[in-house]
Amino acid sequence: MLRNEALMALELRALSRACWLRREMLEALAEVNHRCLGLLAEQALAPGSQGQPALRQVGELWRALDERSRWQAAGCPYLLVDACFGEPQRWRWLSGLRVHDAPRAPSASFFTVPQTAALARTVFVYAWSMVVNQPDGAPMVLGIHPDCAGLLGACTVTQVHEFAEHGASWLRPRWLKRVPLWRQMLVAAAEDDVANLERSRMQGLQMLAAEAWDGDQSRNRMHPAAAAGGRSN
Repeated sequence: MLRNEALMALELRALSRACWLRREMLEALAEVNHRCLGLLAEQALAPGSQGQPALRQVGELWRALDERSRWQAAGCPYLLVDACFGEPQRWRWLSGLRVHDAPRAPSASFFTVPQTAALARTVFVYAWSMVVNQPDGAPMVLGIHPDCAGLLGACTVTQVHEFAEHGASWLRPRWLKRVPLWRQMLVAAAEDDVANLERSRMQGLQMLAAEAWDGDQSRNRMHPAAAAGGRSN
């Protein structure tokens, strides 16, 4: 029941914004985000987690969410975790589709709990489905660089699952250093503060749009001829 209520509210908000996601992708996104929040709560309880600044500052809020509040927080129009989607240099090894060759991992994994591998498969399969079926919406939902989207979209389902085994170490909360945004969203979800919750979601969308714009500008500076050609069409 709580899931259905959250999905219904999410769909109404999305329709009011002329959302770029089809209904089934929107519902799947809420499901993935709900699992992400569950993993964040598990990680906050893991030994040694207090050494991570984000977990020290909002870990208690992740743990404190009850089922209703977790669905409230999950109902936003973008993925709540990142998997180095904006770092094409990490993804270039995929250009030869040598999935068995391990990619370069970040200096330290954020998630260490056993459930991480299962969530990584869910996240990468959803991201793959997004870039294949709704590529125009992928930058705003995933915060994904076009080069990463192209490489991921060229994979088969089997390759995506194999990739997820290696890429689990890439998972981390979106905007790991934006603790005030996380705090605003989690407190609003816990208190059923719809207005504040929506403000935090819109702030997240604005940040994703700014990141996408910055990426476009960077690519245009690197490839000015291609950018000029695109504007002339």
